[in-house]
Amino acid sequence: MHSTKTTMSTNITTLEQAELKIRRAGIVQDEKVEGKQLLQICGLSIKDPTDSLHKQISRHGFIAGKDFSESFRKSIGGRPGKVYHFTINAANHVLLAAMTTEGKKARQEAIDDKHEKLLSRRDNITALNKPGIYQPELSTPQALLEINMATSLRAMAFVEALGFSGNQKLLSADRLLKSQIGFSPLEAMGQKQLVAPVQAMTFTPTQLGQMMTPPQDPRQVNRLLEAAGLQIKIDSLWVPTDQGQPLCEILDTGKAHNSGAPVKQVKWYQTVLNRLQPAIPDESKTESSDQDCRYADPAVVGSDSDDEPAQRKQKRKRNRYELDDYFSLVELGEFIGRSRQHVVEVLEKHRLIKWTGQGKRGKYLLTDKGWQFGLMYDPTETLFHNRNSKRLTTSNAQPVLGYDILKFF
Repeated sequence: MHSTKTTMSTNITTLEQAELKIRRAGIVQDEKVEGKQLLQICGLSIKDPTDSLHKQISRHGFIAGKDFSESFRKSIGGRPGKVYHFTINAANHVLLAAMTTEGKKARQEAIDDKHEKLLSRRDNITALNKPGIYQPELSTPQALLEINMATSLRAMAFVEALGFSGNQKLLSADRLLKSQIGFSPLEAMGQKQLVAPVQAMTFTPTQLGQMMTPPQDPRQVNRLLEAAGLQIKIDSLWVPTDQGQPLCEILDTGKAHNSGAPVKQVKWYQTVLNRLQPAIPDESKTESSDQDCRYADPAVVGSDSDDEPAQRKQKRKRNRYELDDYFSLVELGEFIGRSRQHVVEVLEKHRLIKWTGQGKRGKYLLTDKGWQFGLMYDPTETLFHNRNSKRLTTSNAQPVLGYDILKFF
């Protein structure tokens, strides 16, 4: 008797044997079998019960109302779930198809197919993560080296077409190859660093002026560079001459003018100071006129040490300092096509400037964060103040900001 029970439970070949197994499992209620319980006893997937049951209904051609019924499970919040109940006869067919040799074969083929896809996906991921170029048929060290060398030459041609040259071309190509195929030509050759062709720092006219004795305004430095035949002015831009090119570098700031033209910056080697003659007298000192609101620069008067206010000259419009490396608040607004008030609001939002003083009697100063992007410039004395200057609040110094400030707009 025991042997017969075991045979019936493991070798189901008739509808009667299927019904016996279902009833012994205790899942029959009111001569109906709940769908999810049927899937469990048949050994079918219950990860997505609704999908699995739909497949069984389609496979056997079951008819709603005759072979199965649908209802909705009560739910506390959310969408109520659908419940399927099958007749005994329909449940017997599902179990028999799942337990016969043909049913088991079909299920095993589906399992094997899914497993094969997973293995294929894992192999593809492994290939993508493998250093160098993955070529199983060319896996010898020599073959991989030849492929990587050819790819390196194409990478250098690519970055050269983008305008890179010299060490910048080599380093850019090396970073491209390392990030995309995991191969670094420089590391492979044991060269992690490249020697710069010119062992010197470069400086803006503003920085050169601060190195001179006495310190010079950047406009004066540009005039000196022009007088020395090292640069000329074309369409309001300073351009190095053939004589000046060996003494400077032209850098792309990554920004663009309103016209779409790229913003370029000329920086000079410190040795250029040996070519400059004594400073040209400054004839551009001027003052700002009084303002009527907080968003305008305060009136400019003479310095604290002056007995009389500085001589007023009207050669330059107020708040347009014409510095090569820095924008005043007005000039920054003009550059981005917005008002000075908009510029102020953005800079205050990012805590780059702060108002000091009371009411209309005050001015903007750079914050600790703001000093990373600019300096304080006194247009009446044509000199810059650093953050440690004792005359920041008493002088006519106003914030001026470099090209890096454009990232906030």
